[in-house]
Amino acid sequence: MSDKSATATDGRQFILAFDAGGTMTDAILVKPDGSFTVGKSISRREDEPRSYRESVTDAASNLGLTAEEVHARCGADIYCGTGMLNTVLTGNGRKVGLMVTRGFEDITVMEGGLSYLGQSQNETLHQQLHRHTRPLVDPKNVFGISERLGGGCYQGNIHLPPGAALIPVNEKQVVKAVNAMVDRGCEVIGILFLFSFVDARHEHQAKAIAERVLRERGVSLPVVCSADVAPVSKENNRLKSLLFQCFAAELVRDSLMSVETQAKAYGYQGRLLTLLSYGGAVNMEYERLYETMISGPIGGLIGAQFIGEKLGIPNIVTADMGGTSFDVGLIVENRLAITKSADIAGHRLALQMVELDSVGSGAGSVVWVDEYKRLHVGPDSAGAKVGVCLNFDRLTVTDINVVMGYVDPDYFLGGQVKLDRDKAMAALEEAVAKPLGLNVYEAGAGVLDIVNTQMNDLLRTMIAAKGYDTHDFTLLYYGGAGPVHMYGYAEGIEFADVITLPWAAGFSAFGAACAEYMHRYSRGLRTLIPNGLGEAEQTSIAQQIRSAWEGLEADARMEMQHEGVDPDKVTFRYGVAARYIGQLESFDTSLDSGEMNGPADLQRLIDAFEAMYTKVYPDGARFPDAGYSLTAVHLEAIAPKPQPVLAEHPLSPPEPDATAFVGSREVYHAGQWTTFNVYEMANLKAGNVVQGPAIIRDPMTTVVVPPGRTMSFDKYRVLHYK
Repeated sequence: MSDKSATATDGRQFILAFDAGGTMTDAILVKPDGSFTVGKSISRREDEPRSYRESVTDAASNLGLTAEEVHARCGADIYCGTGMLNTVLTGNGRKVGLMVTRGFEDITVMEGGLSYLGQSQNETLHQQLHRHTRPLVDPKNVFGISERLGGGCYQGNIHLPPGAALIPVNEKQVVKAVNAMVDRGCEVIGILFLFSFVDARHEHQAKAIAERVLRERGVSLPVVCSADVAPVSKENNRLKSLLFQCFAAELVRDSLMSVETQAKAYGYQGRLLTLLSYGGAVNMEYERLYETMISGPIGGLIGAQFIGEKLGIPNIVTADMGGTSFDVGLIVENRLAITKSADIAGHRLALQMVELDSVGSGAGSVVWVDEYKRLHVGPDSAGAKVGVCLNFDRLTVTDINVVMGYVDPDYFLGGQVKLDRDKAMAALEEAVAKPLGLNVYEAGAGVLDIVNTQMNDLLRTMIAAKGYDTHDFTLLYYGGAGPVHMYGYAEGIEFADVITLPWAAGFSAFGAACAEYMHRYSRGLRTLIPNGLGEAEQTSIAQQIRSAWEGLEADARMEMQHEGVDPDKVTFRYGVAARYIGQLESFDTSLDSGEMNGPADLQRLIDAFEAMYTKVYPDGARFPDAGYSLTAVHLEAIAPKPQPVLAEHPLSPPEPDATAFVGSREVYHAGQWTTFNVYEMANLKAGNVVQGPAIIRDPMTTVVVPPGRTMSFDKYRVLHYK
């Protein structure tokens, strides 16, 4: 399968990466010398291959190439988006049937008591306002199966060992359940048994029975086990992961495969990749595809990590403003913040995910005034319809930016799309100005102040809630609308620096190009390390951990070989989930190697846990006298993949060339009309300093530099705001 390798490096050194957002599909084309060009298209959910074609053709044309020429020289093609999340939000997934351990039939209704997820703070504080999320499975299609494996004990080896068979799988109940699910028109079957994360044999036995029944009935349905999707403790979280895989992932896989077909039609010889929610890239046949749930926003954080390492910036807060939302993430000491239980669309999954926080303040957010004369921004969004200025029926934030002069209606997408300023102004007058008794420009300025304040509050909260100081962080802003609003949402916050890049509009796609080709594998474990163990007992535990890792290594090599990766080129990073005996929460601990043969290696694991624990909590919170409990082992498998580089440029004088100056235009800023000079992004050079009031235009975005501020370009053409 070498000719279909997902990580081809035989002279094919272009990298293509896409971020299919709710409004725009961004394409980043990375050349071998590290330079980039950006292409853009309107996102079409009903025809993603078309958006792919248009955005890559746009990017290729900037280099005087065709899409076919680019694909023939492409070593990696990465496509990210939010299609799976949209499937969950709209409820248009597959009809699921579910088998659970008998006695747990109501688990899908109880939801672990997490009926407040996704609600506002006010709703969360009042029990009567809690609402269950849209169900992913009909409770009538949930069947209890008699079976039970022992799960071990949290406090010590005082019960039967983990995985001890207590009740065998009742085959008759499985047969009856499968027949009932087929009769009811279920399109996929999930299996969730208690303690399958310790030992998967009961789930796999039930799967084998189910597949036999399906063959006898002449029916072809996927059967998915929770142990294969999320083999970790906390059955409610594991259930949600299983349901996401069953309900949404397979549908989205079909859509992604259609994009891959388009790439191959252009001559691409590899596999189309997408991003995991915790970083890393996989192809579309990845078994646990639900782990790519929010691949689009993750790209931005990976790109920020890349930029931070290149520029020597350890602490970064990212601000991504697109068409539908404003997303904020943190990078601390060059590490992505990872949560083990992601909350997505009102569901809590057993999913490692980069930590992000969001508000519904996007450029396409709908602006309206209710009957009580209260102004609202969002959560509805125009998406690809942009606003009244294009072909939406309600006022949006972009409409207001057009009216106020920040966005040039004749230069949207480089002039490919013309916006109607008069229609936007009439909509602003009717929807906001008249109901509030303001003139149209006062109304527009007020809306932008509210939008910017919401984002400003989220930036402050994201940093302060973690106990950090803004002075220690650099703000990296991007997204199609991020540079337009940065002057407002960064106002009054003292950051170490405020930066963006010329390709800010496609930065999430750029981050996808920076991602490793990586899979993460986990396996639940119930192993105790009490104090005072003898050498032989410590050696036995070390070998148990090593054996678990070896099983995951074998899975990784087999899966990557199936994807076209040479298994001899795969490298590994190792870790465990550990806690003090008696604690409820486990903590991921990374290790410097996979050596685990005896007492010395076990002590190295304990030391790594203690070092990690004291980074999270004060030293006084340690409790080594309690002993240690391992609840899971994990590893990351990494394969080689082309990576972009950040090119250096010779420094030019601070004064921009005359070719960079486009002209000037009037902008209603800070309560008055002000003349802003307009510059062309592509013609500004490293070393240039743009004095405000100014606008730096680009086909993909607009950078606003207010009066009294400057924007300077360093040797990498990174823009620094002062």
